[in-house]
Parts: sequence; C-alpha cells; structure tokens
Amino acid sequence: MGYRGIVKDHVVVLDEGVALQEGTLVEVTPVKELPAGSPGALLEVWGSDVPDEAWEAVERAIEEFDRSDREYERRKTRVSRLSVRHGRV
Repeated sequence: MGYRGIVKDHVVVLDEGVALQEGTLVEVTPVKELPAGSPGALLEVWGSDVPDEAWEAVERAIEEFDRSDREYERRKTRVSRLSVRHGRV
C-alpha cells in the first residue's frame, strides 16, 4: 500500500490521516510533476472518487480539442502553401 505526502524542511510529511508506526521502514519515490490539465493532474485535484462518466467526458473533450488543433494546423499550413504558390508571401 502506498501513501502520498510532500517533503517539507527535508522531512517527508504524509497526507492528513496517515499514521505509520515509529521506525517503519518506507520507500520514497519522487513523483514527476504532471502537466496542467492532464487527466493525472485532474485526478490529483479531484481525488480518485471521480465517476467514470466524468473521466469519459474529460477524455472526449481532450480528444476533441486535439482534433480541432490538428485541423487548425493543417489549414494554416495549407493556406501558407497556397499563398506561396500564388506569390502572396
């Protein structure tokens, strides 16, 4: 079983409510910072009790944003190529 916490003044401070027996051997693994807005970052904010439907909605929104972004970049590239071909640089 794993526990989460932060390092404060060179000491690992576990999340509220976690109590380990004095002298308990632990293994600490630093967690890399998650990109803002990523599903993992949202999980950190919301906690693990997020309903599946909410995660599915987030994933659909991210996929739609990615599709829109790719389409925008594709059109921008196409317009640039057309401008160059017609001497409108």
